[in-house]
Amino acid sequence: MVLISCKNCHKVYEKENYEDFVCTRCKHKVTRRVKDSLQISLALVLCAILLYIPAMIYPMMEVTKLGVNIESTIIEGVISFLDMESYFIALVIFIASVAIPIIKLIGLLFIFITLKINVKMENKRKITIYKFIEAIGKWSMIDIYVVAILASIVQLDELFNIKGGIAATSFALMVILTIIAANRFDTRIIWDE
Repeated sequence: MVLISCKNCHKVYEKENYEDFVCTRCKHKVTRRVKDSLQISLALVLCAILLYIPAMIYPMMEVTKLGVNIESTIIEGVISFLDMESYFIALVIFIASVAIPIIKLIGLLFIFITLKINVKMENKRKITIYKFIEAIGKWSMIDIYVVAILASIVQLDELFNIKGGIAATSFALMVILTIIAANRFDTRIIWDE
């Protein structure tokens, strides 16, 4: 007899032999454990942290206006929107491009480290942090969408041209790695202790 739990709602089932099936409580597919889930997710988060640095210090967007190249980082973009008194746009860019990625990286790293060094903390709190990170994860791609849309729409050669900078690639990779790390992580590990 084997005990198997649902990754989503953590309902435990007793099975004779293990085959994938659908959870009766939440209707999610119950699958085998992901091999080396914690190690792979931790490695992906560490790589994402390394990508966050160039995403913040290099230009996110390069604007050519009448032959003059203007490059701006994410923070410079926020500051320029504040100077133009577009406080809502500045706040959205700051939250989506600076705050959410930092919260995701720190949250995931916190969960993974607490599991590695066996920190005493309620498992429900770890699951709550993980679900919060999963919920906000998609919002950090707003910057990349804006740069991609502007770059594809505004192309007037030397008069006015917009293209993504080095930071756009780093930022997109960082967001993708954190999404993969969160999805690859098997939350059943939290309940093992």
